[in-house]
Amino acid sequence: MNIYLHKIKHKLWESYKYNPPIKYKKIKFFTETEHTFNVITDSKKKKIIEFEQILLLSGQSLNYELMLNSKASLIERLRCVDIRFLISPTNIAKENALHYLENDKLISDKIKIIYPSINENRFKVFDERKSNLNGRIKLLFIGQKFYGKGVPICFRIAEILNKKKIDFHFKLVCRDIPKNIKVPKNVEILNSKISENFKYELYDWCHLFIFPVVQDSFGVYLECLETNTPIISTNIYDKKDIITNNKTGVLIDTPLQLYEYKNFGIKWKNWNEFQEIFNDNFLSGVFENVSNKFVEKIENFLNNPFLFKNMKKNISHETIERFHPNIKKNALIDLYKKI
Repeated sequence: MNIYLHKIKHKLWESYKYNPPIKYKKIKFFTETEHTFNVITDSKKKKIIEFEQILLLSGQSLNYELMLNSKASLIERLRCVDIRFLISPTNIAKENALHYLENDKLISDKIKIIYPSINENRFKVFDERKSNLNGRIKLLFIGQKFYGKGVPICFRIAEILNKKKIDFHFKLVCRDIPKNIKVPKNVEILNSKISENFKYELYDWCHLFIFPVVQDSFGVYLECLETNTPIISTNIYDKKDIITNNKTGVLIDTPLQLYEYKNFGIKWKNWNEFQEIFNDNFLSGVFENVSNKFVEKIENFLNNPFLFKNMKKNISHETIERFHPNIKKNALIDLYKKI
């Protein structure tokens, strides 16, 4: 197949490196088809475009007002014949796309849902020996962007756990923490860039991944599935299509998240405004219930150890059943054949 793949460093793109569906052409000039991610190239070649959120195809990522105002031109561009297929990572991402694309039938027919896949080389099967919550509970967070990834909520969770005298160790990987922020007791900050191998060592170390995120993110959800790590996360964007609530993780509703239809590009017109609004909401106590819910779920695992063990079993089974790399590989091959 005569296809050129635009390679980028992104978790959703990783499978093309370790389990490519075809042998891609190395020189773009000699190919008939391009496969890209979150971008529409200017070439006249046939195109397959993957997206996380459809408005990213406007060419903007931090100016939300401009993304929103680009809807009409984006619809016109996506209707063009050179764009053969659009790949959505989830059903919800497709629904989100069609909302902004005014349910255009021509574009809708181009959107194919192909779920992301795990890295099989990193996959950890259920291990009975590592499925007990005895003694100190080990919590992990990994993420940049202090406000968007919900680090202030992590700190509040730690404060509540300390107040309840729960024995825990919270490793928090973030290089974006303001210097004037007081770090709670039992929280260890890792503020340097970490290697891929060390990142997976951290997953192997922890019991639970804590992720009170309010902006979109994808990598950690797949990494939790790969490493058999139960995640407690806010229920953002399309992640309930990845994490099955109370089966492979726990999802908690959030009063604020980036991709809200009524507010995205309107109430917050750019990334800086969204950060400010999050901080104002956090300081006024809007996220106190969310923080308490996270603590409640942590305590629930501690008080009911069988829930932790069952969830790890579920993750091991469902990850292979839904996110095995061959599933995505075969779906892509079928799509390529249609071109």
